[in-house]
Amino acid sequence: MIDLTLGEDPEILDSGTSGAEGIAELAAAVRSATRGLPVMVSPGLAGPSALQRYAAAGVDWYACYQETHCRALFERLRPGQSFDARWQAKLDAQRLGLLVEEGILCGVGEGIPEIAESVAWMRKLDADQVRVMSFIPQPGTPMENHSAPDFRREIHVLAVLRLAFPDTLIPASLDVEGLDGLKRRLEAGANVVTSLIAPDAGMQGVANAGLDIGNARRTAEAVLPVLRSLGLNPAPEQHFQLWMENRRSRTGCSIVGRRRSCALR
Repeated sequence: MIDLTLGEDPEILDSGTSGAEGIAELAAAVRSATRGLPVMVSPGLAGPSALQRYAAAGVDWYACYQETHCRALFERLRPGQSFDARWQAKLDAQRLGLLVEEGILCGVGEGIPEIAESVAWMRKLDADQVRVMSFIPQPGTPMENHSAPDFRREIHVLAVLRLAFPDTLIPASLDVEGLDGLKRRLEAGANVVTSLIAPDAGMQGVANAGLDIGNARRTAEAVLPVLRSLGLNPAPEQHFQLWMENRRSRTGCSIVGRRRSCALR
């Protein structure tokens, strides 16, 4: 799957501008160039008009992480953005037939009660893919001096998500610890590997912008030995397509989980 991830550009957040149309055109072009590979867009909060454009362009997935479902913490992390509007965007995407990815952050002031609250909200949403990622402080941002969390919490939450969502896709991101952190995330229950970036693609990661990219450790070729060391195999494209079709019809079938395979993104 191709994931088009970007920051929350104000021009795109306003669903009445041409920004959303530009993403829709890009998504359609990517689908054409990759001969119909599924496309996910991750532009942040999107209004109904923007989501309609994405659906019309053939976008399969809409990713918009609430990051926390504790309203007080959300207000500290995202001043000026509405908790309800961000949540509603995912409901609107589902009504348009888009598959939805939801996620939370670890290490931003949450405790066990807040994590439990997030799990309950994600179950209510019936998200098609759920994730957890550790917060990585970024230079030049208001939280640049915030201490990085112990990554073990992310692994523990990932295992809880697998128990709470036995038939759902759960990513193991290469953005936090790179290839070295992949094995323990798969062992905890992840069944999708995300943030694969070719060294010559001119692209960067999200949490750790350049981690493992220049040395080609974020490629499918680098990931495959880790999968096989755990008795996993990469899922054929048709299995992923069938899984998506089943999720859209909510039949409850989970090809990926049942066959002990792993998708790559």
